[in-house]
Amino acid sequence: MANNLLPTMDDTRTNATFEELMWALSRPGQPRELAVEGFWPLAESLLDRECSFHVADDPSLDLKMAATGARRMPLANADYVFAAIDSAASVEALSTLRIGSLLYPDDAATLFAPARLGSGQRLRLTGPGIKDSVTIEVDGIDPAFWQMRRKTIRYPLGWDLYLVDGKRLLGIPRSTTIEVL
Repeated sequence: MANNLLPTMDDTRTNATFEELMWALSRPGQPRELAVEGFWPLAESLLDRECSFHVADDPSLDLKMAATGARRMPLANADYVFAAIDSAASVEALSTLRIGSLLYPDDAATLFAPARLGSGQRLRLTGPGIKDSVTIEVDGIDPAFWQMRRKTIRYPLGWDLYLVDGKRLLGIPRSTTIEVL
């Protein structure tokens, strides 16, 4: 008798990706390694019919995400947002991300953005999950983004951020304080 409850290859891959997403937020500033690069594996592990998403400037990714059954929404209403933050215009648009409410702080957005890890702007991270502090270097992000984030996030209100560099993933939860060096 075959066991139909064994996980498929897709299940195994999406579960491993989900685990990396959780570890990335649990240990802010410590890059995690994904099995497959790009936004699609991340979206595939998160999106279902109960979620909403917004994709900026990538029609093919938008179509793949819509096929998950998740709802396409305007940026200000989406659960998961996939967007570059490399220009003043994109930073301005992202200032409308959902930050949740005091009653439902988990009703906030999660932002996924491309970045280059290991070079560029130096940032010092402090907060839960970080012993003392950690310094990272990130490139490909408009400098105004960090100021917008500081003004927007009032913990427990705010949104979580994932920076994606190929197969590398770095999580910065809303509880993390960022100092631009």
